[in-house]
Amino acid sequence: MSNSKCLFIITLMMPKGPTGVQTHFNAIADYAHNIQVNIINPFQFNSIVRKFSGAIGRLLSFFNLELAVLIDRIFSYIYLCALLKKELISADQRGDDVVIYSQDPLSASAALKLRKLGFVFRLVNVVHFNISESSEFVEKGIAVSGGMLCRSLAAKEKKTLTKLDHIIFVSAFMQQVVCSRLPELAKVPQSVIWNFPISLQQENNNNIESIQSDIISIGTLEPRKNQAFLLRTLAECNVMGKRYTLNIIGDGPDRKMLENQAFMLGLEKQVRFLGYQPEAARFIRGSKVFLHSAKMENLPVALLEALRAAVPVFAAPVGGISEIFDDGEGGCYLHLSDPCDAALKITSLLENNEKWEQMSGNAYATFEGRFHQDVLGPKWISTIMGN
Repeated sequence: MSNSKCLFIITLMMPKGPTGVQTHFNAIADYAHNIQVNIINPFQFNSIVRKFSGAIGRLLSFFNLELAVLIDRIFSYIYLCALLKKELISADQRGDDVVIYSQDPLSASAALKLRKLGFVFRLVNVVHFNISESSEFVEKGIAVSGGMLCRSLAAKEKKTLTKLDHIIFVSAFMQQVVCSRLPELAKVPQSVIWNFPISLQQENNNNIESIQSDIISIGTLEPRKNQAFLLRTLAECNVMGKRYTLNIIGDGPDRKMLENQAFMLGLEKQVRFLGYQPEAARFIRGSKVFLHSAKMENLPVALLEALRAAVPVFAAPVGGISEIFDDGEGGCYLHLSDPCDAALKITSLLENNEKWEQMSGNAYATFEGRFHQDVLGPKWISTIMGN
């Protein structure tokens, strides 16, 4: 018997992609030295079976989107259970000590089902969602508040999170929000550990240099991210006689609306919509300012990547963002109802090189002191593995 440590990261998402969640669990896998890591997700299940279930979901979406999502979640749960069971059997045969690190309540519930079958492991879940999973689905227009999907998500959250061996929050803000909603979590061991970004791979400098800009923003183009504020801010800069370029990296349902708004504001020659870019953090160094306009965030990794690149961050202190940097140090806080004020703050920095150099240095110092992988990595691995 080997009795070695084995870490299974279970998620509903593909291993690679544009979200901060994917960045997070890849950063954990990358930093888990001397530990066997396996990322398990429903997309590893038999492709023919998945195509069949996918066809059912697409058909249902024409009639009832909430029902289609619920059916998709049921299939994902079934696939995840089957895949995880197979891996647990193999680990048991090897004599490995298993830790399961789930990225969402549904994945955690799959692990809990297998625990009932007699499998022994440590189960840790991280809270990535903003406020709750149901509120995110409502924000995206997928669910109706109080509808069957919201009720299902809330029930799964309550039933699952209270049965964990440990729960990790990536911001003190979200810990307060979730524990206030679910006082039962007081009995569950928990920690607050900030995110840290994954190490950058070799940069393709030729690709990066061709799309440098004054301002950059990275994120899914969706209502919560509020990229329309970016465009209004840039238009206010124009009114002040300062014309800057803006690169928006990311894709999503709001893209067409945003492109139309950029045209209506006369910004089509200043704004580039670059869509999804693998390892988007590579492009931050080619900009002077990182502008973020989300209405709510847990602890966005993109802002940490900006600090690492010594690029000052402009963002509203919503959710856990106020835990990332101090106003006037690594960046500036914004009021999302006042694009004129945002434009004033941005121009005052971009037009003053000495001020920019100082804030740039503060941004990197903030990253080094708070979010470097060597600062946070050991905390994450120790907490997950129960050392």
